[in-house]
Amino acid sequence: MKHKTIETFRAVATFGAKKGYSEEMIPISDFKKAVTSAQKEINEKLDIKLSAKISPCSIIFSGQDEPSYDLSFIQYPKFPYPVTDLKNAILQLCENLMEKLHQNRVVIVYDDETIMLEQNEDQLDPGINFPS
Repeated sequence: MKHKTIETFRAVATFGAKKGYSEEMIPISDFKKAVTSAQKEINEKLDIKLSAKISPCSIIFSGQDEPSYDLSFIQYPKFPYPVTDLKNAILQLCENLMEKLHQNRVVIVYDDETIMLEQNEDQLDPGINFPS
């Protein structure tokens, strides 16, 4: 059996499971289709194959209880890329998904930095309530 060891790279992007701030849910099947489409576009544009893991989760924050999806990425040893190229591909994939899935804000967490993508900084989930 062969072993291949590379430096660890991880990224997790969290997407709401609702379109915008509406009550319209994005079924996991639609989320998977959007991810598959975005992966294909990134491969065609950047020649980078992004393997992703989808995990249902919830965002809980100051009254907000939003069903969500975590989209996780690793440096897959079979197809290693420079970290800067991986980060660029993940960023572009997440921007693509934000458009397709009508998301206002998405956070990407890497081991060394966190990036918030935001379309409209004045919009907040109406479920978030800060006490006066």
